[in-house]
Amino acid sequence: MPLNRAVIGRSTKSEAVLVVTEDTLRDAAAQFEEPLAAYRDPEAARSLGHPAPIAPPAFASRLWFRMVWAWPMYEPDLGRKPGANLLLADLHTVSFRPIRLGDRLTLTSTVADITEISRQRDIIHIQNEIATEDGEPVCGTGYKFVISHADTFDPAAGTETEGVA
Repeated sequence: MPLNRAVIGRSTKSEAVLVVTEDTLRDAAAQFEEPLAAYRDPEAARSLGHPAPIAPPAFASRLWFRMVWAWPMYEPDLGRKPGANLLLADLHTVSFRPIRLGDRLTLTSTVADITEISRQRDIIHIQNEIATEDGEPVCGTGYKFVISHADTFDPAAGTETEGVA
């Protein structure tokens, strides 16, 4: 059964504000194995023209999971079967400026599109806007997931399978 296209255009905004702390930046640099000193050291950040330490670029892509719990994947209105397989097809980030130490961030997530690609598969496109608490745009992230409504999914073969060997 295809996803419910009526959810296209629906949005949700994070209830909490994410405060970017030294610990947040240090953890992100370690998690993404980023060696650049500007992610941890104020002097190194200033030498690159930033007023404070900055977050690694990949940090923005994780905020959707952290701030809105991967909405709308668990919303009943979407029509996704419990346990339906997800395959990340695209992830992109557009930055207006780096995320910095001391930023107070909000995230607004919107279902941008749903495309039925077969009777048993859809692509859902989710667009996120990350801004400061005051409304200054910081960056945007976009995700496209292939959702398989079949019981099993073999992404290498690109077809549903009868069972798992």
